[in-house]
Amino acid sequence: MERKKLLSNLENRNIEQIYLIYGKESFLIEEIQEKFKTLVDEAMMDFNLSVLDGKETNLEEFRSSVETLPFMDEKRYIIVKDFELLKGKKKNFNDSDEKELVKILENISDTTVLVFITHGEVDKRKAIYKSINKRGVVCEMKKLDDMSLLNWCKLQFSNRNVSISNSDITYFIEATGYRDRTSEMTLGDVEQEIIKLCSYVDNDEAITKDIIRNLMNSRVENDIFQLIDMIGNKNAKRSFKILNDMIDSGESILGVFAMLSRQFNHIIQVKYLQEDKMPQAVIKDTLKMHPYTFNKVVRQAKNYDENGIVSILNYISDSDYKIKQGLMEDHLAAEILIAKYCR
Repeated sequence: MERKKLLSNLENRNIEQIYLIYGKESFLIEEIQEKFKTLVDEAMMDFNLSVLDGKETNLEEFRSSVETLPFMDEKRYIIVKDFELLKGKKKNFNDSDEKELVKILENISDTTVLVFITHGEVDKRKAIYKSINKRGVVCEMKKLDDMSLLNWCKLQFSNRNVSISNSDITYFIEATGYRDRTSEMTLGDVEQEIIKLCSYVDNDEAITKDIIRNLMNSRVENDIFQLIDMIGNKNAKRSFKILNDMIDSGESILGVFAMLSRQFNHIIQVKYLQEDKMPQAVIKDTLKMHPYTFNKVVRQAKNYDENGIVSILNYISDSDYKIKQGLMEDHLAAEILIAKYCR
């Protein structure tokens, strides 16, 4: 089911018994989750709404929640967040438990509404996914289309009482790179850029293209973020695509190397300070990073160990020297970088 249809059904209280909401757009997932909560009578919230941690719950806790009847209402809602079996993991469940879960879904009471909330992908081979897909509603939170994204951005600026024209919103969206096919940017990232722009202007000042151009991370910087993400994920195909797109748009290999070196230096600095148990806010202030950039670096740091970062930085430094001395062809140096560190 598409997101718009799901929202319309919930608005009209056209409620199914089982839902699976998943995908990379956490902002939209949280929106749907909050929508489900509004369906519960606030006075009966403690009785008719249960939120389970899917990483920690077990079969008996799950069964108990699902089989509990509503109190002074027609429906009882159970929200299960990041259920491990939907990710293909079995920390608290064995094969027998999974079969029992499927039976529970097959016999779920008419008074129960069960909502699985999963951030990221799900394992569609699992029996529990197939059961949900057969008996309930599955909705993937994908990137917004162009018109929906324009309206969403317009609402975000309006909620912050900041003026911006439709043409400048379109320019802003293009600058974020959100709609690029290879982009890993989410609405949460776009919101951070909106917050940054809104905090810059005075109450009676409109956001213009010049302000956007001066304050936002450039398209090239977004490409560098994506390239580092893809190398960290060992995705050579996407890495080569991003690199070639940057070259086609006029970026030099040495320029790309310089930006990669700068970003990897940020990553290793963050890792060192994290090892010293320094609070995140203090690290951000110490390194004088914008929240958007800092959040990106923190996330990217999880995909690299210190030895790997040092190795990449040494390779970039050596290649930079060889290219400038005519000892190595620049395209070859970049291709070796991706091939070597995507293994």
